[in-house]
Amino acid sequence: MLNALVLLFVSLTLFARTLEPVTGTDSSIDSQPEYTAILSKVKSFGTFTAKEEPKKVDEPVKPVEKSRGQMAVEEAKARNREILAKQRGEEMKAAETQTEMSKDAFANDLAKLKAEDKRIRDGWKKEVKDQLKIWQTQQKIFLGKIKVYKEATFPIPVKIETIVEKPIPARDIPEIHIVHSAFRVPIKDQEGRATCAAFTGVRAMETILAQNNEQADLSEEYFYWASKPECQTAACSKKGSWVLRGYDYSMNRPQVDIPLEKNCQYDSKGDDKNETHVPLKTTCTQGVVKVGKYEQIKTLADVVDRLKKNMPVIMSSKLTPNFYINDGMVTIEDSEKNGSVDSHAMGHAYLAVGIMELPEKLHAKEGNFCLVVANSWGTGWGAGGYSCLTENWLLKFRLPSAFVAVNSVSM
Repeated sequence: MLNALVLLFVSLTLFARTLEPVTGTDSSIDSQPEYTAILSKVKSFGTFTAKEEPKKVDEPVKPVEKSRGQMAVEEAKARNREILAKQRGEEMKAAETQTEMSKDAFANDLAKLKAEDKRIRDGWKKEVKDQLKIWQTQQKIFLGKIKVYKEATFPIPVKIETIVEKPIPARDIPEIHIVHSAFRVPIKDQEGRATCAAFTGVRAMETILAQNNEQADLSEEYFYWASKPECQTAACSKKGSWVLRGYDYSMNRPQVDIPLEKNCQYDSKGDDKNETHVPLKTTCTQGVVKVGKYEQIKTLADVVDRLKKNMPVIMSSKLTPNFYINDGMVTIEDSEKNGSVDSHAMGHAYLAVGIMELPEKLHAKEGNFCLVVANSWGTGWGAGGYSCLTENWLLKFRLPSAFVAVNSVSM
């Protein structure tokens, strides 16, 4: 009995907290330059479509005959309204005198508020301009490494299925919704290793943690190893992984297993004969979190639904030339300018973190919305590491397999 109680106590202390997606919106999003850049790109094609409210049909009002008693009551109420109106008029005259005296003070306060607002907005504009300069520098570096990223794409080991997309009613598409805290997680760089799924799976967990005010830089090196059971005890040469095996491995651990980056650091240099860099360092066993629950979802309608619930969604697709080089938006139209999928674009994973309605002029070609995604190619890709993929681009190039939404993380 005592031993059972000890085991129960230990199991409870190993992961005593379960963190789930929060509700509501992130008020800090408007000050994020990456978000501002993507929004500006989308709005450059026009404004959002005004959604019409359902029209209400007024029922015809039937006249009601009143009794003498009811009429007497109505007359008394009318006299009372006249008396009250006279009293309000006298009170308003007295208030006007006081208002004139305070107008100057109010004007001074308003001027101060406007000046403070201008100072803050000017600060934001400068921050955005400074950030754009940094991105331009990072983009030059990224452009010099495109071949490296192309060669790191691989046939993602997912279960191929028949996906039947569901129509999404216009009323269910928000003008803008960004997953809470999505932009608080720094963009990382997988470099030349086929570890996109590991980076994406880890970022999804880091986003849930950030929503719960737990900032943690988790180990992609460990998660890549956890996602490849066949390469955990002996070196192997097969590239790539998918998040499901890593999530299942973590969920089945009796204790928290995923360590911090500082204790199990990512090695950007690949080893063709030892993909998972085994044996891992002993510090890689110092776990701090584990996967709580996840779910597989199949359609873009499901993705939109989960994003609105602040769940980041792991997605995968083939790539087109305009995916590699874009300024915050990836469209069907641009994909047709320089050819379609190239020989390297076998598969790539990224994290969906938001949705934006597309301007009406794009609906016929691009669909009704685009999904904001966070990539793992550094801040030189897209707008600081983010971009918005249009609905029809996704429908054409997504992999015919389930996406993954994270429901909870334990720590």
